[in-house]
Amino acid sequence: MLTKPSQEPCEVSGCHAYNALLRRLDANDARVFRDATRTKKFPVGRTLFSQGEACEQLYFIESGLVGLRRSDENGNSALLRLCRAGESLGYRAITAGAAHQNTAEVLASSQVMIVSKSVLRWLAHRNTEFSGGFLGFALNALNQTEAICAELLTARLKDRLLSLLAMFDERVVGSESSQRFEIELPIQRKDLADLLGTNSASLSRTIARLHKDGDVRFNGRRVLVLKPEALKKEASRFWVQS
Repeated sequence: MLTKPSQEPCEVSGCHAYNALLRRLDANDARVFRDATRTKKFPVGRTLFSQGEACEQLYFIESGLVGLRRSDENGNSALLRLCRAGESLGYRAITAGAAHQNTAEVLASSQVMIVSKSVLRWLAHRNTEFSGGFLGFALNALNQTEAICAELLTARLKDRLLSLLAMFDERVVGSESSQRFEIELPIQRKDLADLLGTNSASLSRTIARLHKDGDVRFNGRRVLVLKPEALKKEASRFWVQS
């Protein structure tokens, strides 16, 4: 049955996905949801969950960056997606009653809120509006996937790369300064190529073009941003949307 919205303040975290579910609960169930939430810090290199592992928890990213990677039976892997602060992970496996399809790797030190599947199912059974929140997550993910496909088919590789670089540093969108700055990439060039839907040779040619144009300069995993405005122009694309 539907419940009345909570009269208590709902914005209790920096994760909009967490708050979106919390707002669907009445005061009593919201308290249960908050009390069942534990917060954990994950250093770079840790995993939240692994491909093929049973899904027992829902994860809400408060800060940091997490990458979703999938491997095949031959051990080959590809980085499929980057997940930023504000997003949730695990909802599809919980909804489908299936195992995780990807491995979630921590690419930048992350603070994550975790809620067990049993609590989520109990709340969903009591409140169909809360259950509908998972459908909203799924639809948002589908919209992002369609946006990525459209971008890969239509945008220039140079623009896609600048857009992706904008995701790795908050200074791209959080500052009006035109001063150059440096980004430390948390992933290898192969992973960059995977995310951009290209190969290493094409990526190398594009990086060389960016060097020539004076937009950015790559040195291993360090990227010196010479023209911040070039990244800011691309920062509104799908890579940095919530």
